[in-house]
Amino acid sequence: MTALNEKAVLISVSTKSWRATVKNKQATCDLAADKNTTHNWLSVTQRIVSKDMVQGPQRIAAASKNYLRGDSPGILDGKFLPGGLPLWNKNVHILPNGLSEQVLRNIGAFQDAFTEAVKDVRKALPDALRQAQLENPELAVQIAVPDVDYICEEKYDFEWALDVIPSSDDIRVDASKEFVAEVKRSVEERANRKLKEVTDHTVKAVIKVASHLAKSCEDYDPENKGKSPFRDSTVNQVRELIPVIRGLNINGDAAIDKAATDLLGAVGNKSADDLRDDDDGRKNVATKARQVASNLDQLFN
Repeated sequence: MTALNEKAVLISVSTKSWRATVKNKQATCDLAADKNTTHNWLSVTQRIVSKDMVQGPQRIAAASKNYLRGDSPGILDGKFLPGGLPLWNKNVHILPNGLSEQVLRNIGAFQDAFTEAVKDVRKALPDALRQAQLENPELAVQIAVPDVDYICEEKYDFEWALDVIPSSDDIRVDASKEFVAEVKRSVEERANRKLKEVTDHTVKAVIKVASHLAKSCEDYDPENKGKSPFRDSTVNQVRELIPVIRGLNINGDAAIDKAATDLLGAVGNKSADDLRDDDDGRKNVATKARQVASNLDQLFN
């Protein structure tokens, strides 16, 4: 079995964004008195500036994490990672060597975009704070507003990190032979389990994309396009999937490699427009895509 630590690394992205809200103690007390209760049962959260003003960094941060999950396109190349990168643990993904350049370039671009968005916030904050004071003169004096520099330097952060996948060969523990052997066994067991999870993740990604392609081809009605639309993204997703599958196929499984080849062959050089205009072509693609999904399902499930 391929050693996972030789074919992949771990990647994580951590971000922090200012939410522009603060608890208003005076407003909480006033509301509690008005409702005949105490601050133990309610709390007033006040917005310091408008929500729209601070959403730029938040959206970029969310998009960077969604990119690794396969739910958002890369900010640099506009390409998805269909199925996303497999998880090692919460918020830490397994990054195959074959995908490292593509992923790292996009994560770096997300980080640059985040930095620029924070600069935009810094420029807009003084005016936004003054506007908030004009619109909320009574509430504004009840809260302490942080300094602009403090907000931008302490409340925003975007970091990404790479790490190696633990290997039993790297265990250096000053303990009994029995204990060291148990640690090595545990590390090997986890690495092998994660390698299997990567394979399962890869198979599921192919089956999902192939099944979606087949269903879209089967359900599309040229006479009623709005009922079951055939979107460009359906075909684009197949082409975006192939390099991801090649990268995720760490064990070099021939069945997975063939499935990727067959799925790409089913689409060939046809565009979504070509398939929308070709009834027989859609049927042919649907049949081949269904076969790809069925073959993998029978082999791995």
